[in-house]
Amino acid sequence: MDENRKRIIINEIQHWKSTKLLPEQYCDFLLTLYTEGDHELKENNKKQSMFFKRYILLTLLMVHLLFLLTILVIYFTDFSIAMQIAIVVPFTAAILLVASKTTNSIVSSYYYMITALIFYLLTVEIVMGTGGNTTIIYLSIFHCLVWLLIGWRYSLRIFTIAGAAGFLLSFLFLLR
Repeated sequence: MDENRKRIIINEIQHWKSTKLLPEQYCDFLLTLYTEGDHELKENNKKQSMFFKRYILLTLLMVHLLFLLTILVIYFTDFSIAMQIAIVVPFTAAILLVASKTTNSIVSSYYYMITALIFYLLTVEIVMGTGGNTTIIYLSIFHCLVWLLIGWRYSLRIFTIAGAAGFLLSFLFLLR
């Protein structure tokens, strides 16, 4: 059969299916017949793509909300350090859980970066609460070394770059 004619018939069957002129089973059968089985693959890909987009958007929204709540707890409340830790650690655990379940490597790297940033902010807040200025620089160097190791171990370029840049900056502040 001519490809142009096939396309017209397939579009007509899809119209019948969307307007419910024929039962869905009949339309699926006809579409499978005229597309020679390719119809089911295309529909499944569309459904998976839509689910994946919604999942990514929801997880991004959740991670950003948890990050903002973390910033709120650390910098804009008068909670004790123990209370801040008790609130922030479950937030970071939730972000790590989402990052470990995410299949997209760019998105999971982004989640890991947010988690590392939260841990860094929390430890700086702890050191500031205990009152040590040079300790912050040593802590920063330690964090950046950990970021370098994570970037090297898991082949995350962004962690390697951030760790190297942070290490150099922290070391320069230490020498100053």
